[in-house]
Amino acid sequence: MSIITDLHNAIIVEITDKIAGIQTSGFYPKLRAAVAVPAVFVDLASLEPGSDPGTQQLAVIARFEARVIVADKEGSELQVRELAAEVARIIHCNNFGVDVTTAKLVAVGSDGFSPELDAYDVWLVEWEHEFHLGDSIWDGESVRPETIFIGYAPKIGEEFESDYTVLEGELPA
Repeated sequence: MSIITDLHNAIIVEITDKIAGIQTSGFYPKLRAAVAVPAVFVDLASLEPGSDPGTQQLAVIARFEARVIVADKEGSELQVRELAAEVARIIHCNNFGVDVTTAKLVAVGSDGFSPELDAYDVWLVEWEHEFHLGDSIWDGESVRPETIFIGYAPKIGEEFESDYTVLEGELPA
């Protein structure tokens, strides 16, 4: 599996395990029929460049969306907000046991941009995770430094070597 698939699956499992009564869940489908509600669909909306880890891995910030769907009937306005807030609570600061940063909540609000869901009340929960794609060049098999010197800008470079401090102690494996 890939980190993207693992993260998708872990998010869906966590939401459905922690919220009783979810009738339908999964990756965001192309809806062609009625949906058993309440439902929560998770979608990876975009990947943007993240902070370069210096490992030759691709750092990405993944923006996820969860569409929370309830039947459009009396009282549904409050029900969809409560369910969206609960999804946001579960997502908040969670990494779902996957090697990604903890979730950074971006927004929770009404989703009026899904015409195929006009028969339902729908709210959208958006959040981000950062993670790295590919293998690190730092495999632990390469040359390891024996001594680490610490210098402070602007006094760095060969002419300031005598000002450097040697880091004491053992280096981690």
